[in-house]
Amino acid sequence: MRVTDLRALRDKYEQMLRLRQLHARAKTELDFIEPDPRPAMAALARLYPGALREIDELPVELITARIEELTVAEREPQRIAAWMSAQAAFHRLARGALAGKRWLAGRPPTKAVEGAFAVDLRAMPERKREELLEWEHDLSAIAKPPRGRLMELVYEKLARELGVDIDAARAAVFPLSRSLRGRRARAARA
Repeated sequence: MRVTDLRALRDKYEQMLRLRQLHARAKTELDFIEPDPRPAMAALARLYPGALREIDELPVELITARIEELTVAEREPQRIAAWMSAQAAFHRLARGALAGKRWLAGRPPTKAVEGAFAVDLRAMPERKREELLEWEHDLSAIAKPPRGRLMELVYEKLARELGVDIDAARAAVFPLSRSLRGRRARAARA
């Protein structure tokens, strides 16, 4: 994992914390005039798919702890935690899958479309090209993801990359997810 990835994750959590704090102030201070957070939230979601869900689900204490852990890991790479690698991989894979979905724009992934995709990849900026290359051979799956959910496809690829099952991949990205806790509770009762 690169230091730039750690900085980007720290930036994400700092933005999330700032948005949470603005929201809390708006709820408690009668004369607080909150700037419209929607542009900042949209930008955050473009760079870090899933970040808005994290804003909703993660306690402020965990967001703050993650900022501190990332700050330490930037100085001491031996302190990089598994969740950091999982988060960076998830965002990379999700950005690539979403960009692939936008590129397809509803077109079926025929051989001609796949050829056009390969040509267009060469003209894209390096970072976007790298993220899309992860999905170059998965355009059919992007066009028709499992259960109609693109993130299911992202979690499958993330699980393979991390060498874990899908539930473990989800937990690495969203440790406090209500849906994951519900699935585990149902499994324990079965």
